[in-house]
Amino acid sequence: MIKLTNLKKSFGDLVVLDGINLDVKKGQVVAIIGPSGSGKSTLLRCLNLLETPDEGTIEIGDAKLDASKYSRKEAHHLRQQTAMVFQNYNLFKNKTALQNITESLLVTKKMTKQQANEIGMKLLKQVGLEQKADSYPVTLSGGQQQRIGIARALAVDPHAILLDEPTSALDPELVSGVLQVIKSIAIQETTMIIVTHEMAFAREVADHVIFMADGHIIEQGTPTELFDETKNERTKRFIQKEAAAEEA
Repeated sequence: MIKLTNLKKSFGDLVVLDGINLDVKKGQVVAIIGPSGSGKSTLLRCLNLLETPDEGTIEIGDAKLDASKYSRKEAHHLRQQTAMVFQNYNLFKNKTALQNITESLLVTKKMTKQQANEIGMKLLKQVGLEQKADSYPVTLSGGQQQRIGIARALAVDPHAILLDEPTSALDPELVSGVLQVIKSIAIQETTMIIVTHEMAFAREVADHVIFMADGHIIEQGTPTELFDETKNERTKRFIQKEAAAEEA
């Protein structure tokens, strides 16, 4: 489904990803946790070439790309395999909630407006915002905008949805609504990779958890293996620190 082999990325002299190898199965929900600067978001952004990796191969669905040499056609094909949910929503401010969801269906999938609107309304209902179809982003709360962002990602029916800290820009009281939507999607066996700082959420929703630090995957396994049974001191210290912060 998703396979990364020896993925490397540097910004100048700073090595951000240092030989990442990863396999994600179809329908799996993978949570990536780790301290700031560990390479989590860069890894996610390399999957759809928002950041260009220096070395390694990326395989998603039927697309395969060698980072050291690839064509525009290969890059386009790889990008079509995933949809991104951004930290800061990235909605079109001049389009309604429904138009934000249907834009890619009209432009990329070449659907009729009626077809696109039917899918858009169905997805708005799924994220609990059917009544906000004609609302513009400026009139929506951060939580509502993020739920629109999730619906937009689902609209193109990608092989995988990539979520980069989907709750970090939200006020605490808005977080639970967004997490609830993500949980409902996870139940449908949608492949997702989620960079998150919400430890309780990662434990509950993920099938597989990855702990990253300094551009490396330090440890990975089931939520139970990482959160309850880890023998790795670095993993243990990080989880204890984050758990204490969540309780505070």
